[in-house]
Amino acid sequence: MAIYLMLDICRRIGVRRSLINENMTTLTKDIQRKEEELSLRLEDMRGEALVRFSQIVGRKSNVHQMHAHIGRNNNTFVDSVRMQFHSPEDFIARWLNGLTQQVIERKAYIARRRHFGGRKRTEEIIPEMLQDELLHDYIHRFLERNFYRNFEARVRAKPDQNLWQVWFGSGKLVWGLLISPAHRFGEWTNDKSQMRRENYAYWTIEHVLETGLIAPENEEPVMSPDVQAFLTFYQTVLARVSNSKYEQAISTRYLDYIRESDSPGSVPLLIPELRYAGKEVKHLYRLDFSVLNPYTMRMVGFEISPASSHMSIAGSTKKTQKTLNEELSAKWSKEADKRNAYFEKYGITTVTFTDTDLTDIDQCWEHIKGILEERSAGPLTVEGAERQLQAAYASASV
Repeated sequence: MAIYLMLDICRRIGVRRSLINENMTTLTKDIQRKEEELSLRLEDMRGEALVRFSQIVGRKSNVHQMHAHIGRNNNTFVDSVRMQFHSPEDFIARWLNGLTQQVIERKAYIARRRHFGGRKRTEEIIPEMLQDELLHDYIHRFLERNFYRNFEARVRAKPDQNLWQVWFGSGKLVWGLLISPAHRFGEWTNDKSQMRRENYAYWTIEHVLETGLIAPENEEPVMSPDVQAFLTFYQTVLARVSNSKYEQAISTRYLDYIRESDSPGSVPLLIPELRYAGKEVKHLYRLDFSVLNPYTMRMVGFEISPASSHMSIAGSTKKTQKTLNEELSAKWSKEADKRNAYFEKYGITTVTFTDTDLTDIDQCWEHIKGILEERSAGPLTVEGAERQLQAAYASASV
């Protein structure tokens, strides 16, 4: 598990930072201890919880039936396969929010059952359980335990399939960054069975050190033994592809930033020349720089676009105004198509640095650094999600 996620979760559950730095094994034991504490508390509450649950459903029930209503909907109320959760509270809030959406969607059926009678469904049982203080506590502890039992799967970022392979570089000098690279039948692909077991944060320096970079024609990854070795590779190989003084200046600032970082492995890779068509030699577009931030799942491309290279028209002094306008329009259409293509395929939005921006290259770097440093706090609270659920259930019960 990447350290950035461990630190964030540990702060939330009260694990001392000194323990994390001292020994990551201690952290695993603390998570196990938390799960065991929750299991003991649930066991103490279970007898009374089952009595109250049976009253709500209107018949004698067993523990398996009660747990089924709470636990079997993890992939219904939340997309736990693809979603990343930042804390137990975030997981519970999103679970409640998903239940709320189901209550809203089935409002007519709930009202009909309440009017004519009939066996209650989960979308009725859970809101009523949450109105009982003991059952409310039981559900929250049950879901919190589920979070810790599936800790790595819950906190792991889940990228879009189009980003399982990232190819970058200019011309024939192509490099790939794959989540779990495997060379099969003469082609590089991802080992899907291994992907879910990888513990690094995607598209970071740590990712590069773990998997290496892929040269399409080689059967083995190009590995860097440590951060310093990779920085040398970046400076002498990746950054030298560009002739742009602006791109060179950005690369220099990026390398200095990593060297000064307290946790260089967690820094997202500043990807030079991200290729739209992957490793194919002939391709439509490349983005000058890209950041795929695994902590927010925000994808941003940066274009260094001085007018002298991006919007100039050869032989303009000999052309009519109409011809100039038409050629400028065609250039702008190509630029717009490029941005739209990256957004539609990869979810990448594009920031353009123009001549005015490039007069202050430090400010351009600060913009890029801001994207590198973004961290998500999670948009939902448990209290807010519960209020929305009860309001939706009350509306469905009228």
